[in-house]
Amino acid sequence: MSIKPINSTDPNTRLKNRITTVSGAGLAVGTVYTVTRKNWLYKGMPSDSFVKTVSKSLETTMSSDELKEASRINRFLESVADPEVNLETLKPQIRDSKELSAAIKSAPDEPIESALTRVFSKPDKAEIKQELLSLQYKTISDKKADRNTSLKLIHDNFDAKSKKLVKSKNTSNEIFTLIKDSARTLHARASVIGGVLTGVAAGALCLVLSEVPGEHK
Repeated sequence: MSIKPINSTDPNTRLKNRITTVSGAGLAVGTVYTVTRKNWLYKGMPSDSFVKTVSKSLETTMSSDELKEASRINRFLESVADPEVNLETLKPQIRDSKELSAAIKSAPDEPIESALTRVFSKPDKAEIKQELLSLQYKTISDKKADRNTSLKLIHDNFDAKSKKLVKSKNTSNEIFTLIKDSARTLHARASVIGGVLTGVAAGALCLVLSEVPGEHK
């Protein structure tokens, strides 16, 4: 004859055990459901989160010098776009950037100071800013891991019909592996979150539907 543990028949204990069981089951079901879904897709197409994840992954393939140069270029463009910017403060930023210094020259052998004088001596401030913004078309480092590059790379390696990643002949094995790893990372993260949220929701629902001990006499 088995003896029930002390307090096992107490209403509060039974409710606690029930919530724990339901939450555990909900966690398992939620995780399984999330694992079976392609969480890097949204309405059948690569999601913005996936694009961002690929972008972050691409940054890991860049050298420290490339990352620094990309940062200089992006800071410069943000400064140019600032309506209140003092144009003179942009000159040092151009000098400090190898790519911007090359981009502003009308010819490779033009001295950097001559190029700065030529551009900044224009009387129309709006015209100066427009020319400075156009320097972005001549830079490289800032585009190696940006959203447009990531988006193009994903779509080049995505089969819309099968909803699968398929290597393009123009993509290296290393980069294609990076794309797949990004999808797995996003998928795994969503699986954990989905499982936890489902478990919590199941426990909460059980609590709502259960008779709270002591409520009825």
